[in-house]
Amino acid sequence: PADRLRVVTWNVWFDDFYILQRHDAIMKESLVLSPDFICFQEVLPEFAKALREHAGLNELYDISPFRIEGYGVIMLASKDLRVDFGQNEFPTRMGRSLLHATAHARLPGVVVATAHLESMNSRSYRKQQLEVAANYLRGAERAVICGDFNFDDRKSWGDWQRSVPLLPPEELENHVLEEVLPDFVDTFLEFGHDEETRWTFDGTRNPVCVRDSGERMRYDRLMAKGLRAQSYRMLGEAAINDQGVRPSDHYGLTVDMAWPLV
Repeated sequence: PADRLRVVTWNVWFDDFYILQRHDAIMKESLVLSPDFICFQEVLPEFAKALREHAGLNELYDISPFRIEGYGVIMLASKDLRVDFGQNEFPTRMGRSLLHATAHARLPGVVVATAHLESMNSRSYRKQQLEVAANYLRGAERAVICGDFNFDDRKSWGDWQRSVPLLPPEELENHVLEEVLPDFVDTFLEFGHDEETRWTFDGTRNPVCVRDSGERMRYDRLMAKGLRAQSYRMLGEAAINDQGVRPSDHYGLTVDMAWPLV
Protein backbone atom coordinates (compact mmCIF):
# COMPACT_ATOMS: atom_id res chain seq x y z
CA PRO A 1 0.00 0.00 0.00
CA ALA A 2 1.05 3.58 -0.65
CA ASP A 3 0.63 4.57 3.00
CA ARG A 4 2.04 1.52 4.77
CA LEU A 5 5.63 0.51 5.43
CA ARG A 6 6.62 -2.99 6.57
CA VAL A 7 10.19 -3.55 7.78
CA VAL A 8 11.93 -6.70 8.96
CA THR A 9 15.12 -6.49 11.03
CA TRP A 10 17.04 -9.54 12.18
CA ASN A 11 20.49 -10.36 13.52
CA VAL A 12 20.98 -13.68 11.71
CA TRP A 13 23.91 -14.95 13.86
CA PHE A 14 27.25 -15.61 12.21
CA ASP A 15 27.85 -18.91 14.02
CA ASP A 16 28.13 -21.98 11.77
CA PHE A 17 25.77 -23.94 14.05
CA TYR A 18 23.14 -25.39 11.64
CA ILE A 19 23.86 -22.34 9.52
CA LEU A 20 22.34 -23.42 6.20
CA GLN A 21 19.18 -24.69 7.87
CA ARG A 22 18.91 -21.49 9.91
CA HIS A 23 19.46 -19.18 6.95
CA ASP A 24 16.84 -21.04 4.95
CA ALA A 25 14.34 -20.63 7.80
CA ILE A 26 15.16 -16.93 8.16
CA MET A 27 14.58 -16.25 4.47
CA LYS A 28 11.33 -18.21 4.35
CA GLU A 29 9.90 -16.51 7.43
CA SER A 30 10.97 -13.07 6.21
CA LEU A 31 9.74 -13.40 2.64
CA VAL A 32 6.31 -14.79 3.49
CA LEU A 33 5.57 -11.39 5.06
CA SER A 34 6.25 -9.54 1.79
CA PRO A 35 8.10 -6.73 3.61
CA ASP A 36 9.13 -3.53 1.91
CA PHE A 37 12.57 -3.69 3.52
CA ILE A 38 14.55 -6.56 5.04
CA CYS A 39 17.54 -5.60 7.18
CA PHE A 40 19.96 -8.30 8.30
CA GLN A 41 22.91 -8.00 10.67
CA GLU A 42 25.82 -10.43 11.28
CA VAL A 43 25.68 -11.45 7.63
CA LEU A 44 28.59 -13.60 6.47
CA PRO A 45 30.00 -13.11 2.93
CA GLU A 46 28.64 -16.52 1.88
CA PHE A 47 25.10 -15.59 2.89
CA ALA A 48 25.38 -12.24 1.11
CA LYS A 49 26.61 -13.99 -2.03
CA ALA A 50 23.71 -16.47 -1.94
CA LEU A 51 21.19 -13.62 -1.60
CA ARG A 52 22.69 -11.63 -4.46
CA GLU A 53 22.81 -14.64 -6.78
CA HIS A 54 19.27 -15.87 -6.08
CA ALA A 55 17.32 -15.23 -9.29
CA GLY A 56 13.86 -15.30 -7.73
CA LEU A 57 14.86 -12.98 -4.92
CA ASN A 58 16.36 -10.50 -7.36
CA GLU A 59 13.07 -10.31 -9.24
CA LEU A 60 11.41 -8.93 -6.10
CA TYR A 61 14.14 -7.00 -4.28
CA ASP A 62 17.10 -4.75 -4.89
CA ILE A 63 19.96 -5.80 -2.61
CA SER A 64 22.57 -3.50 -1.14
CA PRO A 65 25.80 -3.92 -3.13
CA PHE A 66 28.46 -3.15 -0.56
CA ARG A 67 31.19 -5.68 0.12
CA ILE A 68 31.04 -7.61 3.39
CA GLU A 69 34.30 -8.63 5.01
CA GLY A 70 34.14 -10.85 8.06
CA TYR A 71 30.50 -10.11 8.75
CA GLY A 72 28.28 -7.11 8.21
CA VAL A 73 24.85 -5.76 7.33
CA ILE A 74 22.76 -6.15 4.20
CA MET A 75 19.45 -4.69 3.09
CA LEU A 76 16.79 -5.85 0.66
CA ALA A 77 14.33 -3.26 -0.70
CA SER A 78 11.24 -3.97 -2.77
CA LYS A 79 11.98 -3.13 -6.40
CA ASP A 80 8.92 -0.92 -6.78
CA LEU A 81 10.44 1.49 -4.23
CA ARG A 82 13.34 2.30 -6.59
CA VAL A 83 15.80 2.93 -3.78
CA ASP A 84 19.28 4.36 -3.71
CA PHE A 85 21.57 2.55 -1.28
CA GLY A 86 24.32 4.25 0.66
CA GLN A 87 26.79 3.51 3.42
CA ASN A 88 28.31 5.79 6.06
CA GLU A 89 31.39 4.81 8.01
CA PHE A 90 31.21 4.64 11.79
CA PRO A 91 33.87 5.29 14.41
CA THR A 92 34.59 1.63 15.14
CA ARG A 93 37.10 -1.01 16.11
CA MET A 94 34.91 -3.76 14.64
CA GLY A 95 34.25 -2.70 11.06
CA ARG A 96 30.74 -1.37 11.74
CA SER A 97 28.90 1.05 9.44
CA LEU A 98 25.48 2.56 8.72
CA LEU A 99 23.63 1.10 5.74
CA HIS A 100 20.72 3.11 4.36
CA ALA A 101 18.26 3.27 1.49
CA THR A 102 16.07 6.11 0.20
CA ALA A 103 12.87 5.33 -1.68
CA HIS A 104 11.99 7.26 -4.84
CA ALA A 105 8.71 5.55 -5.77
CA ARG A 106 5.55 4.32 -4.00
CA LEU A 107 6.86 5.65 -0.66
CA PRO A 108 9.00 8.53 -1.98
CA GLY A 109 11.31 10.12 0.55
CA VAL A 110 11.15 7.31 3.09
CA VAL A 111 14.60 6.45 4.43
CA VAL A 112 15.42 3.15 6.13
CA ALA A 113 18.76 2.63 7.86
CA THR A 114 20.22 -0.34 9.65
CA ALA A 115 23.27 -0.95 11.80
CA HIS A 116 24.93 -3.38 14.14
CA LEU A 117 26.26 -1.07 16.82
CA GLU A 118 29.61 -1.80 18.48
CA SER A 119 29.59 -4.92 20.63
CA MET A 120 30.63 -5.55 24.22
CA ASN A 121 31.73 -2.76 26.59
CA SER A 122 31.67 0.00 23.96
CA ARG A 123 29.16 2.57 25.19
CA SER A 124 31.09 5.58 23.88
CA TYR A 125 31.47 4.02 20.43
CA ARG A 126 27.76 3.24 20.25
CA LYS A 127 26.89 6.83 21.08
CA GLN A 128 29.19 8.12 18.35
CA GLN A 129 27.68 5.65 15.90
CA LEU A 130 24.15 6.76 16.75
CA GLU A 131 25.27 10.37 16.24
CA VAL A 132 26.45 9.49 12.72
CA ALA A 133 23.05 7.91 12.05
CA ALA A 134 21.17 10.89 13.50
CA ASN A 135 23.13 13.34 11.38
CA TYR A 136 22.37 11.39 8.23
CA LEU A 137 18.66 10.96 9.01
CA ARG A 138 18.07 14.51 10.24
CA GLY A 139 16.66 15.77 6.95
CA ALA A 140 14.24 12.88 6.40
CA GLU A 141 10.58 13.51 7.21
CA ARG A 142 9.83 9.78 7.51
CA ALA A 143 12.64 7.48 8.55
CA VAL A 144 13.47 4.22 10.29
CA ILE A 145 16.63 3.09 12.00
CA CYS A 146 16.75 -0.53 13.06
CA GLY A 147 19.12 -3.29 13.99
CA ASP A 148 21.13 -4.71 16.85
CA PHE A 149 21.81 -1.79 19.20
CA ASN A 150 23.69 -3.95 21.73
CA PHE A 151 22.06 -2.44 24.84
CA ASP A 152 18.82 -2.99 26.73
CA ASP A 153 16.32 -0.39 27.91
CA ARG A 154 15.97 -1.66 31.49
CA LYS A 155 19.30 -3.08 32.57
CA SER A 156 23.00 -3.33 31.90
CA TRP A 157 24.69 -6.41 30.50
CA GLY A 158 25.38 -8.89 33.29
CA ASP A 159 22.83 -7.48 35.75
CA TRP A 160 21.20 -10.90 35.96
CA GLN A 161 24.41 -12.13 37.63
CA ARG A 162 24.61 -9.26 40.13
CA SER A 163 22.88 -8.76 43.45
CA VAL A 164 22.67 -5.02 42.70
CA PRO A 165 22.32 -3.54 39.16
CA LEU A 166 25.46 -2.02 37.67
CA LEU A 167 23.68 1.29 37.04
CA PRO A 168 20.54 2.97 38.38
CA PRO A 169 17.73 3.50 35.85
CA GLU A 170 18.61 7.14 35.24
CA GLU A 171 22.15 6.19 34.14
CA LEU A 172 21.28 3.37 31.72
CA GLU A 173 22.74 3.56 28.23
CA ASN A 174 19.26 3.54 26.72
CA HIS A 175 18.91 7.26 27.53
CA VAL A 176 21.25 7.96 24.60
CA LEU A 177 18.28 7.41 22.29
CA GLU A 178 16.39 10.34 23.82
CA GLU A 179 19.52 12.47 23.58
CA VAL A 180 20.67 11.60 20.07
CA LEU A 181 17.43 10.56 18.34
CA PRO A 182 14.76 12.68 20.07
CA ASP A 183 12.43 12.65 17.04
CA PHE A 184 12.39 8.85 16.83
CA VAL A 185 9.96 6.58 18.65
CA ASP A 186 10.79 3.07 19.84
CA THR A 187 8.06 1.08 18.09
CA PHE A 188 8.02 -1.57 20.80
CA LEU A 189 7.05 1.04 23.37
CA GLU A 190 4.64 2.80 21.01
CA PHE A 191 2.69 -0.34 20.26
CA GLY A 192 2.61 -1.67 23.83
CA HIS A 193 3.87 -5.13 23.02
CA ASP A 194 3.48 -8.10 25.37
CA GLU A 195 5.94 -7.83 28.25
CA GLU A 196 6.77 -11.55 28.26
CA THR A 197 8.02 -11.46 24.69
CA ARG A 198 9.92 -8.16 24.88
CA TRP A 199 13.32 -9.85 24.91
CA THR A 200 14.89 -10.22 21.44
CA PHE A 201 17.82 -12.17 22.91
CA ASP A 202 16.48 -14.66 25.41
CA GLY A 203 18.42 -17.47 27.03
CA THR A 204 15.27 -18.67 28.80
CA ARG A 205 13.12 -19.13 25.69
CA ASN A 206 15.97 -19.86 23.26
CA PRO A 207 18.36 -22.02 25.33
CA VAL A 208 19.91 -23.97 22.45
CA CYS A 209 21.25 -20.86 20.71
CA VAL A 210 21.88 -18.67 23.79
CA ARG A 211 24.22 -20.21 26.35
CA ASP A 212 23.35 -18.11 29.40
CA SER A 213 19.77 -18.79 30.45
CA GLY A 214 19.76 -15.57 32.51
CA GLU A 215 20.55 -13.30 29.58
CA ARG A 216 17.24 -11.77 28.51
CA MET A 217 17.87 -8.49 26.71
CA ARG A 218 16.08 -6.26 24.21
CA TYR A 219 19.10 -5.58 22.05
CA ASP A 220 17.17 -5.24 18.80
CA ARG A 221 15.21 -2.11 18.00
CA LEU A 222 13.18 -0.44 15.32
CA MET A 223 12.93 3.32 15.79
CA ALA A 224 10.67 5.42 13.58
CA LYS A 225 10.21 9.11 12.79
CA GLY A 226 7.10 10.50 11.08
CA LEU A 227 5.48 7.05 11.12
CA ARG A 228 3.02 5.34 13.43
CA ALA A 229 3.41 1.67 14.40
CA GLN A 230 0.39 -0.47 13.55
CA SER A 231 1.79 -3.87 14.46
CA TYR A 232 4.92 -5.26 16.05
CA ARG A 233 5.85 -8.90 16.39
CA MET A 234 8.80 -11.20 16.75
CA LEU A 235 10.14 -13.64 14.19
CA GLY A 236 12.03 -16.88 14.65
CA GLU A 237 10.30 -18.04 17.82
CA ALA A 238 9.61 -21.58 16.59
CA ALA A 239 12.21 -24.36 16.55
CA ILE A 240 13.38 -25.44 13.09
CA ASN A 241 14.38 -29.01 14.04
CA ASP A 242 14.01 -31.65 16.73
CA GLN A 243 17.05 -30.28 18.58
CA GLY A 244 15.15 -27.10 19.43
CA VAL A 245 17.33 -24.86 17.27
CA ARG A 246 15.82 -21.47 16.44
CA PRO A 247 16.75 -19.58 13.27
CA SER A 248 19.12 -17.32 15.24
CA ASP A 249 20.30 -16.44 18.72
CA HIS A 250 18.30 -13.22 18.24
CA TYR A 251 14.62 -13.04 17.42
CA GLY A 252 13.75 -10.95 14.40
CA LEU A 253 11.22 -8.13 14.37
CA THR A 254 8.60 -7.13 11.82
CA VAL A 255 6.86 -3.81 12.21
CA ASP A 256 4.07 -2.29 10.14
CA MET A 257 3.95 1.49 10.10
CA ALA A 258 1.61 4.05 8.59
CA TRP A 259 1.56 7.79 8.07
CA PRO A 260 0.28 9.55 11.23
CA LEU A 261 -3.24 10.92 11.15
CA VAL A 262 -3.14 14.63 10.43
